[in-house]
Amino acid sequence: MKILIVGAGAVGGQFGAQLHENGANVHFLLRPARKQLIDAQGLTISWPGGQTQVRPSTLTAAQLTPDFDLIILSNKAYTLDEVIADIKPAVGPDTMVLPLLNGLRHLDALDKAFGQEKVLGGIARTVATLASPTQVQLGNNQGNVSVGARAPSQQAAAQGVWQELTRRQVLAEYSEHIIDDMWDKFCRMASLGAANCLMQGTVGDYMHSDEGGHIALQLLQECTDTAQAAGHPMHPKAIEGFRRVLTSPNSSFNSSMYRDMRAGLPIEGDHLVGDMLRRAQAAGVGCAMLKVANAVLQTYSARRTA
Repeated sequence: MKILIVGAGAVGGQFGAQLHENGANVHFLLRPARKQLIDAQGLTISWPGGQTQVRPSTLTAAQLTPDFDLIILSNKAYTLDEVIADIKPAVGPDTMVLPLLNGLRHLDALDKAFGQEKVLGGIARTVATLASPTQVQLGNNQGNVSVGARAPSQQAAAQGVWQELTRRQVLAEYSEHIIDDMWDKFCRMASLGAANCLMQGTVGDYMHSDEGGHIALQLLQECTDTAQAAGHPMHPKAIEGFRRVLTSPNSSFNSSMYRDMRAGLPIEGDHLVGDMLRRAQAAGVGCAMLKVANAVLQTYSARRTA
């Protein structure tokens, strides 16, 4: 299976390096400047207690040909339009696209560009950051991927992707309910990101305020009510577990969106919180805290571009 990884950030770098180390025919799609750096220095994956360096095959958009079996998207959501334009030359008659982006809105754009039959459902679960252009720092050495079919006609292709990932030592699972799983992560990422960015702190930070825990739980409630209205309810045990995560008083847990905001970088606010808000409003779900959080994120993004 010939695989194209779009981007070599926290997600793409980690899983792409695993594929490379275990003999997969994998290539990274990079911008020219980043390609030059990684070609010269390699890509280093670090975790507590160790690290590894790989020198993967890299390509720019101008070098793509329509002979890839699988394209894995690991880019930030706000670059999706540009990525779609870049990868079009790589999508052939038998190419499948596996997006590992947060949220759900990207599915509509990818379906429109390539046809729903080519776009699988997927989730990446990992604690990782891009420490430098050539180094991915993992919070631990475990990360996993879920892949599944969004339509019955995709089952064979989705299972083939899952089998290839597993064969190459990527911790992967095949999900029979991938959209439910994607909604679950959507609720977690939107509520955590909204809470961190709205209150400008980690879980432990905002739990030192009088109302921080209440605000975080209200955000989660609005997200799970929206998932329920959409027909993809989050499991009650999962909700209870994440309620504890959002209110742990000594926790340093925080979202990648919050880390990007602190670094002054673009954020996925509209793709996560903004999209959740729009879905809540369309379903008639009360979303007072999502409105406030979204206003904060929009203000940040407007200030960045001013």
